[in-house]
Amino acid sequence: MPRLSPRDVRQILQMLEDEINYTPKLGKIEKMKMRVRVRKQFNWLAGLSSPTAERIFHGLEERLSDMFSLYPYGFNDRLKRLLEGKSAPARSM
Repeated sequence: MPRLSPRDVRQILQMLEDEINYTPKLGKIEKMKMRVRVRKQFNWLAGLSSPTAERIFHGLEERLSDMFSLYPYGFNDRLKRLLEGKSAPARSM
């Protein structure tokens, strides 16, 4: 059962956290709370067996639905490209 490496999980979560800086109309406290919620996804991502880009994206979108609506235009496409790159080596193992 191939899984995402901890390094890959950190890169995915880092992308989610970095985009929080570009969300408009959020104060420091709201951004801190969002970052905490993103970091809590580490165990879920690291524990996925046979992850695919679609499965990861839909899982994150479901778990962080209110955050995904705040991310800037085009973020979903960039995240999908990153996930495809991270899950492709995991499928070929």
